[in-house]
Amino acid sequence: RIQTHLEELGFYTYIIKEQPDVVAESVMQKVMRFGLCSRFVVVENSEPSGHLYEFPHIAKFAELTTIVLQRKGEGATWMFEDLYHKLKSIKKFEYDDGDLEQQIDLGICWANEYLDSFGKYQQSNLPWLKPH
Repeated sequence: RIQTHLEELGFYTYIIKEQPDVVAESVMQKVMRFGLCSRFVVVENSEPSGHLYEFPHIAKFAELTTIVLQRKGEGATWMFEDLYHKLKSIKKFEYDDGDLEQQIDLGICWANEYLDSFGKYQQSNLPWLKPH
């Protein structure tokens, strides 16, 4: 449903585990390759999967703008909870079966607002990005 909704909105989607592996590239390198080429990343965090290992790398190390979707009352782990408060570039959106698409839309809106705000901050504070 997440992929379908994003594609209906015009986004290209890549479910990492469905992408071909490259010889001599680790799983983490594969995740980073796709993540770094993306405006934002969507992580579904309702059930345990490989994302538990990958999440700190994309959200903390690579500083990727990350939308976390999580079914209300469920969750793969509590390990990320403090990051939602500490890091501005990630945010959790809780959903139930009836409002998943609405929460995705809210996540996209947040991600775009965050990225626009960050870009304006850079233009105001970094001399090489100041408009002429």
